[in-house]
Amino acid sequence: MVSSRAWPRTATFAAVAVAALTLLVGVSATPAAAGGAGSTSRSTGTSTVTGANSNVAAKPLPAAPSHGPNVQLGTGLPVKPAVPQRQAMLAAGWQVSLNVPGMAPTSEGVMTSVFWVTQNAHITATANQDVGPTPYYIRIYRNSTQFAICGTGTTCSVDATSSVIDSAWFSADISDAAGNKIVASNPPFVLVDWHSTTVGLSTSQTTTSIGSAVTLTATTAFDVGPSPFYTQIFDLTTGARVQICGTGTSCSVSIAQSSATTHRYRAFVSHNSATFPLPAVQATSLINWVTWSNSGLRVSLTAPVFTQTTETVTATANSSVTPTPWYIEIFDADTGVRIAFCGNGSVCSLTGYTPPTPNVDTHLIAFISSLSTAFPPANIQASSNVVTTMHYVPR
Repeated sequence: MVSSRAWPRTATFAAVAVAALTLLVGVSATPAAAGGAGSTSRSTGTSTVTGANSNVAAKPLPAAPSHGPNVQLGTGLPVKPAVPQRQAMLAAGWQVSLNVPGMAPTSEGVMTSVFWVTQNAHITATANQDVGPTPYYIRIYRNSTQFAICGTGTTCSVDATSSVIDSAWFSADISDAAGNKIVASNPPFVLVDWHSTTVGLSTSQTTTSIGSAVTLTATTAFDVGPSPFYTQIFDLTTGARVQICGTGTSCSVSIAQSSATTHRYRAFVSHNSATFPLPAVQATSLINWVTWSNSGLRVSLTAPVFTQTTETVTATANSSVTPTPWYIEIFDADTGVRIAFCGNGSVCSLTGYTPPTPNVDTHLIAFISSLSTAFPPANIQASSNVVTTMHYVPR
């Protein structure tokens, strides 16, 4: 282990065996934990946040699923008075339609309706006659299993929902007590999709001068406006929310720091909350690190997206660290393990590296800092972009 500047600064050193320090970034962390062991702020300077907390009109949460007063849920059979079988009640005279809000045909002609997770899809089957004085029932099916049944009236309505990403086929018919179909619905099926979203976070710079602003932008795959969720950006170092947006696919905020420091930022899609743990988290971004420093040093990191054998990871500084007290260091950002460091030149490459867990993303980051196995290291002068790489093993 290199412990002092008396060691030569001419080689690239591979991984140094140290206990991995878990980075406290989980959505269940408290604000104190979010800025605790992983905190990199080394000053009492202040943050300047501009453009924060926009688009925060309150959104109603989805109501509990409901159903019509004549509806019985599940696979049972509601009691109805015995009635004589009459020829007029047979198939030729019956029709039943099926409707889900927003349904539209796909290019293949399949009727589809799309909702956010937790939202209710209101399923309505409508017959052309009252089934009450007949031996027939209006049935609604979810994935071919009876979901709801009505023994009276012309309309059978029920809400369906999902708390996770899911798809379900809904159909309806008019049938007798034994389940013998009299007529199928029109359309025969509606495919209902419950979707969530992904969220990514980017920063205009990973290192900037003290007092200068960086812009953090969270981008979602879907407009969160029609959903009960918000896009939120948090400073994990302090535990403070720095931005919340209730509409759109892009959510940005500009942040400046008044003293030398490094902060971690992460975006979430969830219900509105300014503190951890966030409720109903739908998506989280990678962590972005931002350093404010007047050293003038900058560093970037590259690595293959995936490898089937080994790979080369390269950190590149904008100038040589040889005449400085600083080192280029590369860390596994998931475990906090340092995998390489260099004391000379502007390029630090680790060859023969294999991401530790097959078929699972590994996230790497580089710093220019004091020599340290701690994560994050002390006296950070510059932080890099976070790269994602994977050891791909065909199954």
